Amino acid sequence: MKSVQDIPEGLARLANGRDNILTHELGAVTNTATQTIRKHLCQTGSFHGVKPIKIGGRLQFPVIEVAKLVRGDYLLESHNEGASL
Repeated sequence: MKSVQDIPEGLARLANGRDNILTHELGAVTNTATQTIRKHLCQTGSFHGVKPIKIGGRLQFPVIEVAKLVRGDYLLESHNEGASL
């Protein structure tokens, strides 16, 4: 399991101890418009590998998964999976 040290400082400040962040906060972290995030979700079911959960009628994204995206871990995982085929 990932620890708090694995979360980039800016993301940790934004999350402020929460386990999940909202769509507009994900947009701020990834420099992406919220509508673009929603479009990715409609087309693929995730935003670059990060799958949201719905709590209280709002989409929320796990901070640990967002940290992987920001660090580029999802890109490395998908590249390594493609290489083994």
